[in-house]
Amino acid sequence: MKQPSKKELEELKKETLQKENWEKVEGFSATRPTSIRLPDKMIHDLQYLAQLRGEKSYQKLLKNWVTDKVTYEMELVSLAKKKKVG
Repeated sequence: MKQPSKKELEELKKETLQKENWEKVEGFSATRPTSIRLPDKMIHDLQYLAQLRGEKSYQKLLKNWVTDKVTYEMELVSLAKKKKVG
């Protein structure tokens, strides 16, 4: 198989760095890093809970919890809007 040229590699690199190209990939959603300062005790507790639940990390556990809560709250907002209209 022929090796790509430097120019072709640079083009591929530019394409992979463009957010809109990743958004087209099924199952992939663009994310943005964020930082939340938590007390040491809370982080320790989250690590323990993540371990009990079989999660790889407390960050993953926290992300799942936030996702669940935001989804739930958005559903409530949607229902409230429907009741106002209807």
